[in-house]
Amino acid sequence: MRKLLLLNTVTAALLLSFAIAQAQTAAGPDSLRLTVSADRPDHIYSLGDSARFSVDIRPALSRDQEMTLEYSLSLDGADRIAQGRLATRGGRIDLAGSLDRPGFLRLDLTLAAGPDTLQTACGCGFDPYAIRPTGVLPVDFDRFWRNGRAELLRLPMDPRLEEVEQNEIPGAKRYKLSLVVNDGTRISGWLTVPPGKGPFPAAIYAPYAGVYDPDTRTIMAREGLVTLALEIHGLELGREAEYYRYQENGVLDAYRGFGADDPYRFYYRRAVLGVIRAIDYLCSRPDVDSSRIGITGGSQGGGLSLITAGLDSRIKAVVANVPVMCDHTGRFHGRPSGWPGIFQYAARERIERTCGYYDAALIAGFINVPARIGVGFIDPFCPPTTVFAAYNNVKGPKRIDCHTLVGHGASEGWYEDSIRWLARQLSAPVKQP
Repeated sequence: MRKLLLLNTVTAALLLSFAIAQAQTAAGPDSLRLTVSADRPDHIYSLGDSARFSVDIRPALSRDQEMTLEYSLSLDGADRIAQGRLATRGGRIDLAGSLDRPGFLRLDLTLAAGPDTLQTACGCGFDPYAIRPTGVLPVDFDRFWRNGRAELLRLPMDPRLEEVEQNEIPGAKRYKLSLVVNDGTRISGWLTVPPGKGPFPAAIYAPYAGVYDPDTRTIMAREGLVTLALEIHGLELGREAEYYRYQENGVLDAYRGFGADDPYRFYYRRAVLGVIRAIDYLCSRPDVDSSRIGITGGSQGGGLSLITAGLDSRIKAVVANVPVMCDHTGRFHGRPSGWPGIFQYAARERIERTCGYYDAALIAGFINVPARIGVGFIDPFCPPTTVFAAYNNVKGPKRIDCHTLVGHGASEGWYEDSIRWLARQLSAPVKQP
């Protein structure tokens, strides 16, 4: 049963079978503020609990006109539960509710006051550690990826290295690198080798979505890791920004949907195999300890990190923040699906043939090494329901860091701390059976 009880324009209570909680603040140019506070600092509830939070609207002292607050409640951005509009002159609006199945509920708020408009969002989880993926692996999943690995074996890597000057780390060396991948094209990346003899542990940085020259990830090399920061499209490194914008607005426009109706032609098949080829290359270097290779990335890079760690046992530790490509089929179960929303690119029956091979939440079930995952509770691109579906499926030692006040990003200092964590996981040689 879902009910809305309005007490007055200043105070309201929301009574329904679902709930939300989150703390977030939006401020306008005249000190107009829209604040949401939760009654639990971790924003985690058990099924049947009542989640309570308060919306506080603070107008400027000179503002006395009526304002309009629009709210929308949804199951983590998927099925909408309630929406409405309240007239107010400022004050506090109290809401409460509960959820009867594992998941998240999202509140979106829009405050209109004259020419000013503020927006914010809230989210909380009910029994999130019980969330599971909605999809299933294809029956030929193993064969599909074995065939991909075989394609790599049939082509030489043909590594092309060009040393470039760097002055961030005394004694370190940096190179532009490119490698042949399964279709005969190339991927590229910045390779940084720390000072010293080695062999060193190594880590791949998988890139977030877009078309750009990847950062060299100096912070990773400072932790003693041979670092390979990948550019999955195979573009030249070190070019001017206009070059990458031209590619993104041209041949790579909407690349995330290329071939989505065919698992063998899907763009991310080449990307995943490109990351695996990067592991091949690192293992071939005498200055790399092949028993100590990790992978990290956020957003698109987070999804690629989980998929690669699930497919390739040479990965010994993984960090993935707000990973994409999790739980593609959630939308058919009243839940959100992770970016890129693959089902928008072709008919459902054709996409269903593809999505199981590339679902990071499902493939996470093959991860048996230390994993650290970050999740944003108000992330509209990789909703927390999808990220928890992946995290809960990981079989190895794991931890999840909840960015309760963050959307598609991370809490302050999290990235630096996660890199130090990754370096610690790779600090000692792994005993081989």
